[in-house]
Amino acid sequence: MTGPIRASSAGYAPEVAPPAAMPAAPPASPAPVEAEAPPPAPPVTDRQALRTCLIVDDSRVVRKVSRRIVEGLGYAVTEAENGEEALARCRAAMPALILLDWDMPVMTGIEFLTAVRALDGGDRPKAMFCTSHAAPHDIHQGFAAGADEYVTKPFDEPKLRAKLERIGAI
Repeated sequence: MTGPIRASSAGYAPEVAPPAAMPAAPPASPAPVEAEAPPPAPPVTDRQALRTCLIVDDSRVVRKVSRRIVEGLGYAVTEAENGEEALARCRAAMPALILLDWDMPVMTGIEFLTAVRALDGGDRPKAMFCTSHAAPHDIHQGFAAGADEYVTKPFDEPKLRAKLERIGAI
């Protein structure tokens, strides 16, 4: 504390006297100020650029569970609730990984994946069906449409992780 301490008018709490004013320093001549350019953003590595996942499922619950799993694996996630919406997202920015359902309104997973694979750059993303279609002919049809892997619902984190490891997505 600076300055003397005086008793307050109530007589029990100290009151601090204001410090004596310091003489102001004479103003210095202003130096020219150059605006600093912000530092350049660090370069995006190929691995970082490839860590995007599109989850395509009409079930909000399945999207939420899938999101939690793949975000835990380091992916940035976007979602779509049908194939048409997902196709628009792929046209805007092709993800590195696509997890998709088979049965959806507007456009099925098979129709969506066939359309993605026909796009410029559509051969790059790893695609995995997450579906209840488990018959051998369904699995064959999924691979024929361009799927890299196939997991049946219900699935859990270890099962999904194993499938993603198998296709080199993690």
